[in-house]
Amino acid sequence: MTLGFDVLHELEATKTEEVTKQGNGELEKVNKLVEEFLQMKIPRNAEILDVAAGSGILSVMLQSQGYCHIDSLDEDVEAVNEQRKLNLYRNYIHRSVKGMRSTGLESDIYDVVITAGGFAKDAINPLDITELLRILRPEGHLLWTMRAAQEERSTEFGLLNANLRGLEKMGKIKIVKHQAFIDFEATHPGEFYLVKRLPGELPYFANMEVTSNLKQQIQHLLKDCTEKSQVIRFYDEWSSKYEEDLVMVGNYSGHTKCVEAFLELGLKRSVSILDLACGTGLLGEETVKNGYVNIDGLDASIQMLSQARNKNIYKEHILAVVHGVGSLPLVDDAYDVIMSSNGFAPGQIYPEALDEIVRILRPGGYFIFTMRDGLADACPKFMGFQTELDDLEKNNKIEIVIGPLVFEKFVLDHPGVFYMIRKSAQLHLAYNNSPAASP
Repeated sequence: MTLGFDVLHELEATKTEEVTKQGNGELEKVNKLVEEFLQMKIPRNAEILDVAAGSGILSVMLQSQGYCHIDSLDEDVEAVNEQRKLNLYRNYIHRSVKGMRSTGLESDIYDVVITAGGFAKDAINPLDITELLRILRPEGHLLWTMRAAQEERSTEFGLLNANLRGLEKMGKIKIVKHQAFIDFEATHPGEFYLVKRLPGELPYFANMEVTSNLKQQIQHLLKDCTEKSQVIRFYDEWSSKYEEDLVMVGNYSGHTKCVEAFLELGLKRSVSILDLACGTGLLGEETVKNGYVNIDGLDASIQMLSQARNKNIYKEHILAVVHGVGSLPLVDDAYDVIMSSNGFAPGQIYPEALDEIVRILRPGGYFIFTMRDGLADACPKFMGFQTELDDLEKNNKIEIVIGPLVFEKFVLDHPGVFYMIRKSAQLHLAYNNSPAASP
């Protein structure tokens, strides 16, 4: 990608006219970003990513100053095609920024990431800034301009500065500059940020926020009935006779609801997962299909585990019964994510096991589970289930992210209940009677 001076001069005039016609202070966002970028005196061979590149005007202006190692990332395929047609960038990445690893890029590959107006209510959510920091090299810089946060009128933008300050206190970034600016007509207030990524590991999901939009997406998934009928191995109580008694055909959706909600979190493929009360591996199979292979299965039935072992799903097959604290042969903080479908049921897992499940979950980790609705009517032990969860939340051990959320057709015509809870990011549980090592 090398454009001549005359071509760049002509393109700059054309692109400036295009952006000016957009109004809403868009040209001021571009000019402010370029002005601040040039003041940094970044080396000409720096690796630069222009996010939400749009018209490509940033590349044109920076190329005019001798910067040629510039890549484009944009979710608008038409914009990407136009950029490619004009040869504006070195590489063209047609992706969106929506959660960790959503860009598909490796970590620590750019010296500078820039975006003029990319953060917006109808574009990139400011909570996804962690993805842009991830692809930035340590000591690299992230620069952006946007509408003033208050103009977006959303909680995510209102908390942006506080979230950045939190990352700064943790020693992950340094806010080099934060400045308000307005367009020449003084009608469109904007903000400029210059953030430096500091050496060391960035916070992963212990510090990731669960957005209200994500909660709505998951709730939508759970309210929709599963269209795909599945022949399943079903019993009200999962037992060693499960395989022999496979005579029921139902529309069992509990495991798919768990996995669909888990996938919406956009976590790394390397996260460690436990399928609790895994049975023959229905939930594990769905998880592995989506590229998550660091998964163990735990069940009280050796015959269930034998069936799952034949599918080659799990790394470890753990035979255990979960009761109170210390009942599982697992160390504290063992898993990033625990999922369970139909594990909570009479004769299987009772509410008393919640503390033990939290014990083996890493700080900031997720416990995602489904169960049949109405268990309290069938078993008195489940009458206090919600109270147990509420007490854990009041004691700052967990956060109830979603739930109880009722959805149709958990199995056959029985409705189900979905929960997503999250262990406190600061909580490390340790008990004298917990085993010293995992199997």
